[in-house]
Amino acid sequence: MSAANGTHVEKGPIVPALMSFALPVLALQLMQELYNITDCMIVGHFGGDHALAATGVAGLLLSILINFFVGFSSGISVVTSRLYGAYDYRELNRTLNAVVRMVLLIGLGLSVLSACGADPILRLLRSPDAVRPGAARYFRVCACGLAAQMLYNVGAAFLRSIGDTRTPLLFYSISVTCNLALDIALVAVLHKGIVGAAAATLCSQWLLAGMVLIYLARLKGGLALRPFGDGLTLNELGRVVGIGLPAGLQALFMSVSSLLIQVNINGFGPDAIAGMTLFAKLEGCLYLPAFAYGIALTSFVGQNLGAGRLDRVRSALRLSVGTMAGVILPLSLALSAASPWLLKLFTREPAILFNAHEAVIWTLPFYVVYAINQVYLGTIKGLGDTAYPMFATLICYSLFRVLWCRLLIPRFPTMRVVYLSYVVSFFLMLLLLLPRYRAAVARSATAPPERRE
Repeated sequence: MSAANGTHVEKGPIVPALMSFALPVLALQLMQELYNITDCMIVGHFGGDHALAATGVAGLLLSILINFFVGFSSGISVVTSRLYGAYDYRELNRTLNAVVRMVLLIGLGLSVLSACGADPILRLLRSPDAVRPGAARYFRVCACGLAAQMLYNVGAAFLRSIGDTRTPLLFYSISVTCNLALDIALVAVLHKGIVGAAAATLCSQWLLAGMVLIYLARLKGGLALRPFGDGLTLNELGRVVGIGLPAGLQALFMSVSSLLIQVNINGFGPDAIAGMTLFAKLEGCLYLPAFAYGIALTSFVGQNLGAGRLDRVRSALRLSVGTMAGVILPLSLALSAASPWLLKLFTREPAILFNAHEAVIWTLPFYVVYAINQVYLGTIKGLGDTAYPMFATLICYSLFRVLWCRLLIPRFPTMRVVYLSYVVSFFLMLLLLLPRYRAAVARSATAPPERRE
């Protein structure tokens, strides 16, 4: 059987193949950031009193769930990319059918639970009384799109695993355009406030899921999604979930740790909070390309592992480490040097600028280590080990940072303790990943070959 869709990357030059995976993922991440900024501007100007705060609180909760979906989907792509690399299209189709049915049911269940639990969750987080009602309304409406979010992320991950990174980008750009148009119509023109903003998001999410599902149903070469077609047995599905779940939990731990660290930052006052907010704007210039590259590398490694090309996996890792060092290090140093002028584009408040600049100079020069970590994380997951990256993330980026701040801030009450928690955790993560990569390669070298046609 031969698949007309997708691209096999077990042959040919490595760098162009990696870039063909990474650049569309990066473009999608940048588009999402641009949309978030524009959406905030519309809601802030036309949403009414406390609208921006309400959408911010609700959006933080939604982002935790969405990050889990993204991580879970990247874990599923480990399985599908390996099957595609092994030319096992029948098993690949069975996996797609089963996973789509599963995430639809889970997504609908999460929508119901989230909509019902919106107010209690917001009370538990001690949301201000003036903000909570609006945040609850926004959260309930957007929660109805959780199933759509899961379907899109799984579909996009599947397409990436077969070498198609452009189609998810195209569909996402259409969805974002629709969302912005509805935002303007419902919020700015019809003055529907945050409910209008939530409705715009909900409609665009289901449009996105619908486009992906229709596209998957039209794939050729035996890959087409068949909702009622052959699926996996419960045991087989359990093994697939066992690979995807740790990747989802890895993303979840990152989100939860950010919430816990924010508690420490809040103790330093509004200027420190605003300073970290501005720092995040510059950090995104480094975080987004590193994150996108790691996602792309997972699918590339999975395909080559399925094809039995461990030599290309090793070469890809060496080239990727060099690429991250050659791109992220100069960019981080340039951003650090230019930060006094760049930060003034957002505010002229001296205290906020001081805090933001402190965060930049203490953190960004070391961001190349984080980028290299993403290379190793993506490679290890592509080799089929999703559990270890989850535990490493839990230890380094969650437990370590929280304990570091909890123990040191009472003795040294300065934001530099927070900044150093990030830097030290980067190096700690690298120390954990290096031996695991070698072990994963050695294990893959002795494993039986994948079934190929």
